[in-house]
Amino acid sequence: MDWKKLSTTKITQVYKSIFLDLCYICNAKAQNTLCKSCHEGFPANLNHCQHCKRPTQKSSILCGQCQSSQPAYQVCIAPYRFEGIIKTLIHSIKFNQGTHYIRPLIYLLSEHLIESYSSESWPEQILYVPSHPSRIKERGFCQTKAMTTQLTRNLKELLGEKCPAIPKNNPLRKIKNTKAQHSLSRKERLKSPQSSYQLDGPIAKHVALFDDVMTTGSTIENCTKLLLKAGAERVDVWVIARTPDKEY
Repeated sequence: MDWKKLSTTKITQVYKSIFLDLCYICNAKAQNTLCKSCHEGFPANLNHCQHCKRPTQKSSILCGQCQSSQPAYQVCIAPYRFEGIIKTLIHSIKFNQGTHYIRPLIYLLSEHLIESYSSESWPEQILYVPSHPSRIKERGFCQTKAMTTQLTRNLKELLGEKCPAIPKNNPLRKIKNTKAQHSLSRKERLKSPQSSYQLDGPIAKHVALFDDVMTTGSTIENCTKLLLKAGAERVDVWVIARTPDKEY
């Protein structure tokens, strides 16, 4: 018997039961990253636009914006509304160094992706919408990069070789340090510079583009058009949450 291996296995089991088998929100015992009560408290995006997943009063419709000008991406996955506990956790990650909340949020997104692609082909490549270097320096990290890294780990465990590849260096770069989106009104966001991002590097035919939150969709749309221009044939957008309109 390999006593060293057995000892390591037992230590891992004990560590997991004490420190990891707890809900990341309330610290109650949980088999996964969240207990049932906290999981049920997340604001699911049930009624939404068919294409852009903007929260709406009724499901299975196209919002006015998509009817007048349909976005360039083919698929959008946005399982939650950006409000309540989702908003609190993402703000904690971005502005209060709450990086430990990345794990439960990405766990939830991973679950939703597995369900969504059960009968669909997975993208070949996953990219993320990056922050400007000065914002990364100020914050200490790029939250979308950290989230994408965790997402890739999760999907690799579940999908194996089917997992989308993540480039060593993200080909998308933000070249203009625009104002933080949360500080702008909808009108100001839509007027943001259209050339804030630059693309350097090979692009797969089927790409997943990740961002933590989609508000007006202008950033996602700009990045999608860059990817399509660079040779992508299909872009799927993956976000944790979609911001409801104020009148929602």
